[in-house]
This record gives sequence, C-alpha cells and structure tokens, in this order.
Amino acid sequence: MTGKARSMGALAGIVAVLVVLLVSHRFGRAEPTEDYRPEVPPDALTNGCFPLPGDVRFSFGYQIRRDGDVEVDGELRRRLIGQYDEIDAPEALDAIVADFAEAGFVASKRPAPYDAVLRVPGAGRQETVRVLVEQLPGIEEDTIVRGTFELDLPVVEPPADAPDVCSQPKSTKRWDDEA
Repeated sequence: MTGKARSMGALAGIVAVLVVLLVSHRFGRAEPTEDYRPEVPPDALTNGCFPLPGDVRFSFGYQIRRDGDVEVDGELRRRLIGQYDEIDAPEALDAIVADFAEAGFVASKRPAPYDAVLRVPGAGRQETVRVLVEQLPGIEEDTIVRGTFELDLPVVEPPADAPDVCSQPKSTKRWDDEA
C-alpha cells in the first residue's frame, strides 16, 4: 500500500469515527424515566401484617431477615430473625427488653438458656417471648450491622383486612421455604 492510499484510509477512518460520534446521540439512548431505584418494601414489623406481641416497636435500627412459624417442643411458634444496627449485643438485648417492657411485658429473672424471657403478667405460657442476641464476630468500629437477634414468639395471623403487602415475602420475610 502506498503512502497516499494509507493516508486516505486513515482519513476515511477518522471521518467515519467523527460521523458516528456526531449522530450517536440520536440512536440507542434510553429515555430518562427518573425511576432508577427499585421500590423498597415496607418494614416487616410495621406493614400491618404480622406485628410483634403488644404492638411492640423497636427503638433501635434493625432489619428483619426471616419470619415464619415453626414447631418448637410440639408447639407451633413464630420465629423472627433480625439484625441490629450500630449498637452492641448488650445494648441490643437491653433495648429489646425495654421495648417489650414498655408494652407491659416483664422479664424473667432466670431466662437461661435464652438471653431474655418476657411475659405479660397473667397471660398463658404460650404468650411468652424468648430472646437470643448474638454479636457478629470480627466487626469493625464503623460496621453498621453489628449482630443478630432471634425472637421466639406466639403465632400471629394477619388481620382479615390485611393490606396486599401481606402476601409479598419481600415485605413480610415469610419465605415459601420456611418449615
């Protein structure tokens, strides 16, 4: 190939690239919808589906990982597993106990093997709330999720006029593979 042919080929390539750059904004672009974030499901404990006993609301940052009914010692119980944020295990346990105490629950003086056992005075054994709290190993000072909590609760059914969100596992954390 001669020098002139090579120069003409390079020039044609440059022109082609410039043409593509100049007209590319008209083709293959997505229309802006301003809908860039997925819809976040409502909180599993405040969505009106499966509230905590006594309508307890936690006073600390948390997220629910799983919620479902299981058999414990021949009795159907609700098992709720969550994670607590920005506090350590003793603070999380104290906060859980205080939140239930505010709703009228009293902590047992002998909770073993649990971290806390809570009852409403005069309520039956089946209304007992049992709590386990565990710090995550190897967390750093700036770690947000610091540990897990597990609540053994009385079974609860959604209200008859439950919102549509009650059938959505992403909101209720009641997954089909629950036992």
